[in-house]
Amino acid sequence: MHISVVVPFHNVEEYIADCIEALLAQRYPEHLYEIIMVDNNSTDRSPEIASRYPRITLLSESRVGAYAARNRGVAKSEAAIVAFTDSDCVARADWLERIAGAMTDPEVHLVQGGRRFGMESSALSVLSDYEAEKSAYIFSSDVREIYFGYTNNMAVRRSAFERVGGFMELARGADTIFVQRVIAEYSCRAVQYRPDVVIDHLEVKTAATWFHKMNTYGRSSRRYSTIVPTRPLNAGERLRIWRGTIRNRRYSVMRSTFLLVLLAVGVVCFEVGRLSPVPHR
Repeated sequence: MHISVVVPFHNVEEYIADCIEALLAQRYPEHLYEIIMVDNNSTDRSPEIASRYPRITLLSESRVGAYAARNRGVAKSEAAIVAFTDSDCVARADWLERIAGAMTDPEVHLVQGGRRFGMESSALSVLSDYEAEKSAYIFSSDVREIYFGYTNNMAVRRSAFERVGGFMELARGADTIFVQRVIAEYSCRAVQYRPDVVIDHLEVKTAATWFHKMNTYGRSSRRYSTIVPTRPLNAGERLRIWRGTIRNRRYSVMRSTFLLVLLAVGVVCFEVGRLSPVPHR
């Protein structure tokens, strides 16, 4: 199975070499995958670093935004499966192998993989466990409104792009809009969560970074919910996911309470972002 890997980048000289080297070190046969890196107006050494790797197809996209860069990469790609990650992420060595395995099911048109954080502190470890449990809960549900997307670990059949089009070129949230359109075209079963398709998100090094992202996701949620029929998880759903996390990971009372406190702060950050005024574009 041939796979095209598309990675947009903008000013990530701290991480881009690690990202590329992980992709080059995949256990998947070299002749079965290509790597397309798309520079989105970088002003640092990122393009120079990417150009050092002869196996990389290096493109540029002047339209501002990672989704415009992804669309540029998809247009250049050739394989039947297009896999996405971000330039501040490191794919595990079996990433492409497991994507290919997931795509052997003809009913699956889009795969979302598992994500761990760049540091494994006590806070980030429990938050990572919760995020995995949340994804498993959402992507096994028939409730379309709670489905979301993340292009730092996504794989899509080219036929799905042909049916629903590319990513909307927004600042944020176009991955969730894309997932919702795939579901509308096929069904919830077309989207599969695979926790064994793993990347490490290097940028997230502290709980404070995660809280900041929750605020950003809240603002993004408010915008894309006007385009596709989505809603945040309610309190009951969040509680069920928390209980599933502590049960499946066999957490102690102290660890369970610690996670609950972190999640409470995260919910506040998300809601503050969601209730913030949306600037006119």
